Amino acid sequence: MRPGMLTTSYHTHNRYCDGEGEIAEYVDAAIGAGLEAVGISSHSPLTFANDFALRAEDLPAYCAEVERLRKSYAGRLRVHLGMEFDFIPEHAAPLWEIVAPFRFEFLIGGVHFLGHDAAGVPWAFDYTRQEFEQGLREIFGGDARALVAEYYRRARQLAEWGRVAILAHLDHIKRWNGDGRYFREDEGWYRDEVETTLRACAKAGLIVEVNTSGWRCSPAAPHPSPWIVRRCVEMAIPLVVTADAHQPEHVAAFYAEAEAMLREAGCSTTAVLREEGWRMERF
Repeated sequence: MRPGMLTTSYHTHNRYCDGEGEIAEYVDAAIGAGLEAVGISSHSPLTFANDFALRAEDLPAYCAEVERLRKSYAGRLRVHLGMEFDFIPEHAAPLWEIVAPFRFEFLIGGVHFLGHDAAGVPWAFDYTRQEFEQGLREIFGGDARALVAEYYRRARQLAEWGRVAILAHLDHIKRWNGDGRYFREDEGWYRDEVETTLRACAKAGLIVEVNTSGWRCSPAAPHPSPWIVRRCVEMAIPLVVTADAHQPEHVAAFYAEAEAMLREAGCSTTAVLREEGWRMERF
């Protein structure tokens, strides 16, 4: 067992999408990190041209490879077939038609797109700061509060959609907000957006992800922020720690920091995927 007690990592990306390395490398890295389970969760196919999502034509090979590894590593590591479903309300139905025929053990839901650019293509706010500022200016008229409100509105729509088990990086909209450059997390309107979203998660029975990848960025901060983690604990919303790994060596990155944050928030259980489904287990 790895140092500490967090022994699962369900959010990983590999060469099928925007991650680096083969799926088997993530499996081996998970064993090396002392984990008991790893989830394979490439970005879902999209209905528009891109260079980061799994291609629809690769879905059969992706699923077959995970299944082969699941059998090959049985007894050493639980390998779970998953996917990160990129939720775009106006594209959700056709995207679901692509994904639905495949038997995924779990789906992570993430919001990465807000509105459309000048060419009518869904706009991703998390590519670069320059592109973020361009979208903020051209799509939201420079109104950061409107942009944030739209992000959390879509997160609530995702919760209500009801087809994912985990809500990814709940406050991902803060990606470029170091030093409160665009908004402050202690402002009442922002806290209200988060609180309303947490209530939607609680109503939907969603698991909220504690995503450690933010600690790899600048400024270093987890998703969600510690105060949101505390609210999840107070509201009895189940949590799961993930690394959002895009390289095999990141499969359990910053888990010690995540464990410390959870314990400080009064959390002693996380969601674990077993054969019978998700259940809460002590760590």
